[in-house]
Amino acid sequence: MPVLYGEGVIRRQLLDHAKAVARFAPVKPAVKAGLRAALAIFVPMVVGTALKLPGELWLAIGGFNTSFVDKGGSYHARARAMGGTALAAALSAVVGSLVGLYPSLSIPLTLVWVTAWSFAGVFGAAANTTGNIAATTFVIAVALPGDGPMHALVSGAMLLAGASWAMVLSLVLWPIRPYRPARKAVAACFDAVADYAEALSRVSQGAREDSWQLLIQEQHGRIRETLELARTTLTATRQGRVERGRGERLLVLLESADAMFMGLIALAEDLESLGPPVSAVGDPRAAVVVALLDCAHTARDLVHLTEQEGRSRRPQPEWDGRALRDALTDLDARGLLTRLERARLRDVARLLTELRERADVALDTACRLPGPPVQGMPPPKRELAEEPHPSLLEPLRAHLTLDSEVLRHALRVGVTTTAAVWISSIFRPNHSYWVTITVLTIMQPYTGPTFLKALQRVLGTVVGGILAIAVSYWLQDPRMMMGLLFCTAALCVSLIPLNYGLFTVFATLTFVLLAELGSGDWTLAPVRIVNTLIGGALALAGTFFLWQRSEEERFPAQMAEALRADREFFGVLASAWQRGESPQAQALAEARRKLGLATINAETSFQRLLNEPRRSTEALEPLMTLLAFTRRFAAVCTLLASRRSVPSTPAVHEALARFCAAMDEALEDLADAVLHGRPPRALPAFNALLGWNVPTPDAPGLALGQEAPLLQSQLERLARQMSVLHGAATRRMEAPPSPVPASQPSMNNKP
Repeated sequence: MPVLYGEGVIRRQLLDHAKAVARFAPVKPAVKAGLRAALAIFVPMVVGTALKLPGELWLAIGGFNTSFVDKGGSYHARARAMGGTALAAALSAVVGSLVGLYPSLSIPLTLVWVTAWSFAGVFGAAANTTGNIAATTFVIAVALPGDGPMHALVSGAMLLAGASWAMVLSLVLWPIRPYRPARKAVAACFDAVADYAEALSRVSQGAREDSWQLLIQEQHGRIRETLELARTTLTATRQGRVERGRGERLLVLLESADAMFMGLIALAEDLESLGPPVSAVGDPRAAVVVALLDCAHTARDLVHLTEQEGRSRRPQPEWDGRALRDALTDLDARGLLTRLERARLRDVARLLTELRERADVALDTACRLPGPPVQGMPPPKRELAEEPHPSLLEPLRAHLTLDSEVLRHALRVGVTTTAAVWISSIFRPNHSYWVTITVLTIMQPYTGPTFLKALQRVLGTVVGGILAIAVSYWLQDPRMMMGLLFCTAALCVSLIPLNYGLFTVFATLTFVLLAELGSGDWTLAPVRIVNTLIGGALALAGTFFLWQRSEEERFPAQMAEALRADREFFGVLASAWQRGESPQAQALAEARRKLGLATINAETSFQRLLNEPRRSTEALEPLMTLLAFTRRFAAVCTLLASRRSVPSTPAVHEALARFCAAMDEALEDLADAVLHGRPPRALPAFNALLGWNVPTPDAPGLALGQEAPLLQSQLERLARQMSVLHGAATRRMEAPPSPVPASQPSMNNKP
């Protein structure tokens, strides 16, 4: 239930916002994209100026927007995205120029046009980008009306000319090999696996007690996102291509990276369950640490082989589970291991051996990457599913309801942009389209990101405007100014991946100086700052007062979806155990992927909740515990899924059936409780359901712990994770607001 923050919490939230504004993403600047964008802007402008063509501004807009759309991938996908955006923007320029002559018509048409293009997000991220560019082009055209239909057609033609140049530059003059983005994306997966293996080796050597939880929090979501990005990139690259050799090998590599990730998760669960060193004489985990470091080196080799298309000799790794098995033999001969310790360490050795086998498959495939198909190459276990192509009406019908976030956002953007156009038609500020562009740029579907982007946009514009004032005061030579503008344009696009505020600084500097250079008015920087402030205020007002839905209302649904994905993942295991079979690899992979995506969505929702500038919210600690232990539960399931079999005696089957049925019911009740804001029902006694130390008619005096001590230990661990989740859901209904900051989740609950 909602509770009020104190002043200290509000101050901390403001500090978090300030840090978010200045936070840099851990990526490299997009230097090539920046240089291409600069060429896409300035070459048409120079040609237009030399030939005295009309509509130089539209040449630059067409070149910049179209180059901005190029996100890599296959030629077919890139050409389709860039061409579609160019046509949508040209149509918007023509219509906007025509209606801009009639204010009474431009205001209602702005509402319809901008809302419709903002609603294009129902067709996916690419369509959303195209819609935003079309809406932005329309409001610029409305603010810069011509003197008739011919001027409007010339504006559209010039925009298409600039867009065509950008497409020629990206697809012909500066081509990118079609599979290069896919290779780099798959290589990034192995790089993430190497980071995980190195981090796991450090934690295994006896770090802080909460290091295992931090390892999951920092690594699992990031690696899953990297795998999904590679999957999307490879799917887009392979669509419409008849060549199969390289594409299939990349798919095998992607599957290998995913399998290595799953193996490391299972290994981490086994290692954490070992606790303190199992022997005073020698700790066999030293062999595991060495193997993990060697595994990380192998993953780095795979990064190099995948990026360079196998232009190196195949490495010959020498790590697996043999060193650990040798250490176990020595300790066992001395009688230093209990039965459970021996079973756990043997399982670790098994997992290391399987991890090495997956690495060998990946190395063989990576070395064959550039060549023709080779007999005996392992085929991919499953093809990547192509993107579905539903009818245009299906997603529209699905989102024509006020419950749809896409429709609510589209209406918000349309109404707020129309208000900006109406205000501009009354007060007629200089360069009024800067107001409407600010509105369109800042407004996001969610309150938290909108607030953050508004801060970055306003602060970046103020800094960029001050720089523009200084530059225009000291430098007014047109030729030197054009050289400087080329550099600032390249910088602004290069810096987008790092920080949007920094991009805004250089974008403001670039476009203010361009406007001043074209008009001869060297006092436009203050105008840009004032117009951005007006647009930012309108965007925030529209976000907060028009169909706004707090993340507090959305988060429970996302959290419940993640818990149900946990239930589905466990259900795959339970179903296989009841049949007396090993779980099917494809079903496990699909359930694990669904769980990873659902958990990422819940974590993203929680971050938006933290970023919302609100005075009331739910207590944070129970929510963070729910998120953290949803992944912990999944990690134990991953370890259980790595088992090749379970004991097949009737006693074990009966105990597993009782346990699985109770766990399934408890997970569903927990998800429903989180969704509807009620306390969950009491948990069953899982130990009693398993019948530990309870004789059965079929096996008198025989307990599960005696037949399968490792399975007993792993199921105990699963029950403890469930207990922590249940406790967090219960505290969510009772706890006062938590002072724990977003970057430091509570570690009070141990598995």
